[in-house]
Amino acid sequence: MARLTLLLFMFCSLTHFSQSIVIEPYLQDAEPTSMVIMWETDSDNSTLVEYGLNTLLGMSVGGSSIIGNGSSQIHTAVLTGLAPETRYFYKVITGTVSSSIYEFITPALPAAENNTNLIAMSDMQRDWGNPTIFNQLVQNGVMTYVQDSLGNDLPANLQMVIIPGDLVDNGLNYSEWESTFFDPQHPLFSYVPVYPVLGNHENNTASYFKYFHLPNNGSVGYEEHWWFKDHSNVRIIGLNSNGAYQIAEQLLWLDTVLNTAAADTNIDFVFVQLHHPYHSELWPPGNTAYTGMVIPKLENFSTASGKPSIHFFGHTHGYSRGNSRDHNHMMVNVATAGGNIDFWGEYAAIDYPEYIESMDEYGFVYVTVEAGVNPKLILKRFNMGDGAVLSPISLEDLIVIRKNNNSPNTPIGLFPAVNELVNPDCLILKATDFLDMDNDEHGAAHWQISNSCSDFSAPVFDSWKQYKNSYNEIDWQFGDDLTDEMVTSLLPNTSYCWRVRYRDKSLAWSNWSSPISFTTDSSMLTANLLTNIGAESGTTNWTATAGVIESLVAGECAGTSPYAGTKYFAVGAICVESAFGSANQVVDVSLYSSDIDNGVSIAHFGGYLRDYSGADIPSFSLQFLDGPGNLIVSTDTTQDANAAWQLVQNTWAIPAGTRNIRYIIMGTRTAGTDNDSYFDELFLKLNLAGDSCSQYNPSVNIRKEIETQQLKVYPNPIENTAILNIPNTKG
Repeated sequence: MARLTLLLFMFCSLTHFSQSIVIEPYLQDAEPTSMVIMWETDSDNSTLVEYGLNTLLGMSVGGSSIIGNGSSQIHTAVLTGLAPETRYFYKVITGTVSSSIYEFITPALPAAENNTNLIAMSDMQRDWGNPTIFNQLVQNGVMTYVQDSLGNDLPANLQMVIIPGDLVDNGLNYSEWESTFFDPQHPLFSYVPVYPVLGNHENNTASYFKYFHLPNNGSVGYEEHWWFKDHSNVRIIGLNSNGAYQIAEQLLWLDTVLNTAAADTNIDFVFVQLHHPYHSELWPPGNTAYTGMVIPKLENFSTASGKPSIHFFGHTHGYSRGNSRDHNHMMVNVATAGGNIDFWGEYAAIDYPEYIESMDEYGFVYVTVEAGVNPKLILKRFNMGDGAVLSPISLEDLIVIRKNNNSPNTPIGLFPAVNELVNPDCLILKATDFLDMDNDEHGAAHWQISNSCSDFSAPVFDSWKQYKNSYNEIDWQFGDDLTDEMVTSLLPNTSYCWRVRYRDKSLAWSNWSSPISFTTDSSMLTANLLTNIGAESGTTNWTATAGVIESLVAGECAGTSPYAGTKYFAVGAICVESAFGSANQVVDVSLYSSDIDNGVSIAHFGGYLRDYSGADIPSFSLQFLDGPGNLIVSTDTTQDANAAWQLVQNTWAIPAGTRNIRYIIMGTRTAGTDNDSYFDELFLKLNLAGDSCSQYNPSVNIRKEIETQQLKVYPNPIENTAILNIPNTKG
């Protein structure tokens, strides 16, 4: 009996005193002379870190612990008195258990002007259908890229990891922190400090604040909700964009932090991370107005200080990169690192003009910030596919932003030239080729037409086009060299002025070109020949030939809102669904037969199109019919898949013999049960004179330029050779 009692005592003692490390040590709040190390054990509050300049260690420091959950203890030790830019080795000890030996390198002092390499990734919250994504992304993506591209010395080649929220699926579920966040990333955070901000899935849980030791420089009472960290020449700012913290105090604090960054000569760039987007192309329901209050502050900071800024975000599970039109500010969604992808067609998508690229994929962002005389940042996005087993990393996107970026050459307007008479129905503006002394590529063009050459504050035409618009798997800007722009539907017999500016891919704008005045001629278009152009009269005058055509008011059958008026057409449709729908209206054009038979008349046709989620496809075409109704020829089909109303139009030569034109609208379902193909404000107009777009004619316009500059050319007109006499303009 005594022996049994002794065995029971020994068993209970071993059970009570045997500890294990639940979460391996990870680095926090790195400074040139200090480092915070944290870890979690299943019991025992003893906290010790041994560290040194080699694996023999030799120094030690104690710390503190707090209860994690149940008997578990979260430990914190602060190493102080460290040397800047120095490698240290360390291990953690609690009771009888110790970790492996890891290492870190303290940040350099700002005066050293060292580079900063960081990883930005977000929304690794576990998708329970694909639970290993975050682990794959870190081990086969982040670790593989850094080690293969930069070398095996992880702490030397990577200075920090930033995470704009949604670290776990449910922050209130304590076990998720270990099993779905800390375990999958190990050993990354044992070598590289991690800096997260709160997402909505953290649920503002106390566990978040137990697990992280972030810079304590936010507003009093909101410690670690918002903070900032300087590393070499970049300031990293963390914000809390969740509902309860969308308050003025955070914005006022941000103003102060931006003001000090502007005044600090060591700071060249500012990065902000917060969870929610202002605009999301893949998932617009996630748009957050509070982020829209943050962005102007960053824009104004960058313009006033000359220091470029970025805000990194997540929430939408995919990648997006865009930039402000008038400021050196970028917006980058760095998701998804594990959360279920927001696929194209799954939600109502919107093509926002500021975005260059949006992709439904897993991946991460790698940023290098270079210091020194000519500081710059290089941002790379690595795509790892969209499957349960991630693909090998591939470079998806790359941009270089230089602080001291020279502006491109100011473009010169070529067409229309001064006082030129142009077609109001179709005009193609033309400017000189893009030139940049830094050899940057052409990034954007901004075109404006105004009623006054001295006032462009309210332009009648304003178009901003970027070099790329990758939306719903298609680059809608492919083939656009950004040196010309089509304009339609100007007023006839009216004087206007136009100008253009160019931007390079490093986000520097040129000056505006000198304004050029021009005048429009009389319009050659007929009135709109269609009737019931926007479903205001139900489906009158439209005949369904496949599926159904519906006239709907806003929200009817869970549809959309009209572009104009009170109704719109759904073809396919949504109250009564079919995979394909088609309807048409036949227009008698025999009144114009003599003009048509001359063979120069042109049909100008189109309307406003949209769908629900960017997936289903509204489209239209024309059929030209003879008197008896026989088909002469059909146009190509014009289509647009977009979750916002878009003006879509086309032109087509009308064949001789045409007496009727059949206008066909079609809807094709590609996802879901509804056929969300919507139409409004349709039109069909004829240009009986056959005038095409007014556009640049090099031989004519060069001759006019020569006359304007009082140049002399021999012989004139130019033959095989010529002599050009340029007047002396220096006086």
